[in-house]
Amino acid sequence: MRMKQIIIGIHGLGNKTSAEQLKKWWMQAINEGLNNIGKSRTNIPFEMVYWADIIHQEPLDVNITDKYNPLFEDEPYVKGESKERKNGSKVQEKILKYIEEELDKIFLNEDLTINFKGITDIIMRKYFVDLDIYYNENSLSPNNKNGFTKQKIQNRLLSILQKYNEYKILLIAHSMGSIIAFDVLSNHSDKINVNTYISIGSALGLPVIIARIFAEQKTQNGEINKPITPNCISGSWFNMSDKYDKIAIDHTLADDFAPNSFEIGATDISVYNNYEINGKTNPHKAYGYLRTTEIATIIDAFLEQEGIDTFYQKYKAFANIILEAFNKIKKLF
Repeated sequence: MRMKQIIIGIHGLGNKTSAEQLKKWWMQAINEGLNNIGKSRTNIPFEMVYWADIIHQEPLDVNITDKYNPLFEDEPYVKGESKERKNGSKVQEKILKYIEEELDKIFLNEDLTINFKGITDIIMRKYFVDLDIYYNENSLSPNNKNGFTKQKIQNRLLSILQKYNEYKILLIAHSMGSIIAFDVLSNHSDKINVNTYISIGSALGLPVIIARIFAEQKTQNGEINKPITPNCISGSWFNMSDKYDKIAIDHTLADDFAPNSFEIGATDISVYNNYEINGKTNPHKAYGYLRTTEIATIIDAFLEQEGIDTFYQKYKAFANIILEAFNKIKKLF
């Protein structure tokens, strides 16, 4: 009997709207992508891993209209437009490419320890507040002082993955969620199995993240010379990024992470994130990634296996009935 399938999503950094609303918006974006490729579905098995409440005391509120209110939701899900992107200048593209190529040289030593640690700490503290809290070993959850933030966040994902341990899993992780997912998958590879992993708008390529992941993996395997793809990923790892996504500034993870024992490593795919609201674009937004043709095609192929599996099971059951009946008839003669 073949496995059932489930899609699991984990959101990225920053405060979010309520868990129910966020799940609804992710589902709308996924459905929009499937509709765009002519593969609409009515029932999509989906679970949302929500962890914003561990760091933020109150969620964003869609009913607040005052844009100066700290709980104002300024980037809700909105349906994408099919217009083409306005290409940036050649100079801008060259600058982006140069930054990507030079980041590792500047901030990573040959042994993958971090260089200019004081500077990277300041950058993280200022621009990646949630990530800074996550990496602070003494950080307690504001809403629950009985647990450390990092462990509580990881446990949210781990519990869902273990809940569906008998399923074939497609895990979609956005932004900081891809770091959380990578940590959980690396630390619990013997307890869970993920068939397909999709990182979207991922910050995994940032030197400070690579250095932390490598240092942790090195304590478990002193023979490695670069971070290794979690061994519980058995099918594929697709890394999706928009070239103008400022968080996924290193768009190629294949050269940063070695394949696992299944020879699974990152497959880097450049996509167009068309999220825009009130004339303002955000090529990092999850909804724009989730409705891309590339992700919709992967989701459709993943879910299509369920139809194939169901057909196979029914065919096999029918064949067994025929065989048993044939054997009974044979005994009569």
